[in-house]
Amino acid sequence: MTNELISPLSGLRRLIETNQVEASDVDFINDKPYVWSPHNKIINVTPGPAFGSELVTQFTSTQTRGMRGPGVAKLFAAVREDYGKMVGLQEGGKSIFFTGSGTSATEAAAGSCRTPDEIDSDKPVILTMEIGWFSQAMGNCVDNIGRKAIRLQCDLGDDLPLAKAREILEEDTEHNIKMVMAPQNETAAGVTTDPKKIRNLLDELNHPALVVIDGISSIGCMPANMEEMGMDMLIGCSQKGLMGTPSIGMITLSPKAVQRIKESEQKLKEAGMALGQHYLNLGKIIEAMDTHGLHIETPSNYSQFAVALDSIAIEGIDRVCERHKECSEVYRAAVLAAGFELVAKDPSTASNAVTAIKAPEGYGEKEIMHVLMIMFYKHAVEAAAIPGYPDMGWRLCATGGIHPQHALMASIAFLKSAEEAGVKIDADKGIAAASTKYAEVVKYHRPLPGIDVYGR
Repeated sequence: MTNELISPLSGLRRLIETNQVEASDVDFINDKPYVWSPHNKIINVTPGPAFGSELVTQFTSTQTRGMRGPGVAKLFAAVREDYGKMVGLQEGGKSIFFTGSGTSATEAAAGSCRTPDEIDSDKPVILTMEIGWFSQAMGNCVDNIGRKAIRLQCDLGDDLPLAKAREILEEDTEHNIKMVMAPQNETAAGVTTDPKKIRNLLDELNHPALVVIDGISSIGCMPANMEEMGMDMLIGCSQKGLMGTPSIGMITLSPKAVQRIKESEQKLKEAGMALGQHYLNLGKIIEAMDTHGLHIETPSNYSQFAVALDSIAIEGIDRVCERHKECSEVYRAAVLAAGFELVAKDPSTASNAVTAIKAPEGYGEKEIMHVLMIMFYKHAVEAAAIPGYPDMGWRLCATGGIHPQHALMASIAFLKSAEEAGVKIDADKGIAAASTKYAEVVKYHRPLPGIDVYGR
């Protein structure tokens, strides 16, 4: 037996020699004429993991600094502080990170502020406003950890049900409801809401509930400022608008939220009751980060996330939000001119992060996936369907490092794929509209010194 060093290229050559690259487990492509190339770069217009910054791409393999090493707490604290500044964290608030995702942060928020009086009680303690698949995850988190919630659910495309929320909060004279949870951007429906309206409602009713906002697909894509919008908890993640890779879930907490968390946990301790959560317990994390600045367990890649924040700082958060708006304007021009409708019922709520597009009447899941398959295999563009609503349509997203150039290409790919799949639209009219809008919004740009066009 020879001691042969097998390189990755050798492994690839063996696939070619054994004809494995010619076979596909996707029936769709097997009867199509196609070329094979290892150099195809997919344009990703899914919600996330999103287009990254070229700077972040260079740091994808960079290890985080030692979890307990000297000086590491200062690095971690500085990164959290910078993030807090970006989202307008109120003075005296806390910015805390999880090794996880936006869902882990959502679950941590849903489990917080628990008090002894709600144990073994049927009284609702959380109000959730759910306008799509991803905001329904908030209510699911509450249910699955055993807390009682009033879940206000709407049709896809609707704005927040504020009138119904008002009725419930007015009836809650004993102030049992501790949190009102809602999305700033519903990733499934392509609908953006105004968290300030929730804050105004609570203030008007003199209700003490905390405003807890899912900013997972809004942070880094549109203005998301805790102080200006009156948020008490803002939930985020690293891999969407922030242009990082998956691994970090974040919650920024207003001073009022920090105080409520500490008070509720003190009441549980005095009553001899369990805190309800361990790893996702906000009180434990606040204590760890206050005392030694570190995580309870293994941290995620702060070094890479710091580069993502640097990328945003260099571009400027206002410009980042403007860029997402420009890309979404290209999408909307394309699909509306071609004859599609948006899922968002009110054009004023149409998202600048996610453009959700309704399929024509009678066009089902199979046909929707057919369009996505053509986009991926023929045009090298990856888009997404609408989760929870397989017959609804498609999503073209502007999150992360996407630019109008990408949006124009994705618009062309979507419309031509839909046309090839037999959807009755005017693809050429849509492409012309997208091209016109692209010419209006595209900007001259200057690459960073020392970074070539490939990001090296």
